[in-house]
Amino acid sequence: MEQERYDIEKDKNDFVYWFFSEGPRGRIKKGVRFRHMPDVGKNAFNLAFGDWEDSTKSLDDRVVSNNGDHLKVLHSVAEAVREFMNLWPDAVLHVRGSTSSRTRLYQMGIASFWKEISQEFEIWGKEGKEWGPFKKGVNYGEFLLFKKIN
Repeated sequence: MEQERYDIEKDKNDFVYWFFSEGPRGRIKKGVRFRHMPDVGKNAFNLAFGDWEDSTKSLDDRVVSNNGDHLKVLHSVAEAVREFMNLWPDAVLHVRGSTSSRTRLYQMGIASFWKEISQEFEIWGKEGKEWGPFKKGVNYGEFLLFKKIN
């Protein structure tokens, strides 16, 4: 099922994507950055998401935009993840919200679209100190995402 999302653009490097959120608070540039973590593993990346500041080329992952389009924004981030994982199919993507409520938002998004997500990706969640395959109804503190090999 195709979800409504914003058009995303990729920076000249493979690690930054952006799009514009549009709503009652105006047009807000959002960024999705994939940071390589070679100290963790050759294919390890961390996902960061937030409001994008062009002048500093940085993200603010703590700001609350309240632009009335959170589902469209979440679907846009998911599309950036899909594009990144198609470019880097061996990547292991680490995802954790900057706050526990943002991590819960990611978890709700995963659970809501699990049927579609699980066709393309394998997701593991961390419950306490233990990692395991994602299960609906379990509260996780962070996630790992792998592209399925068909």
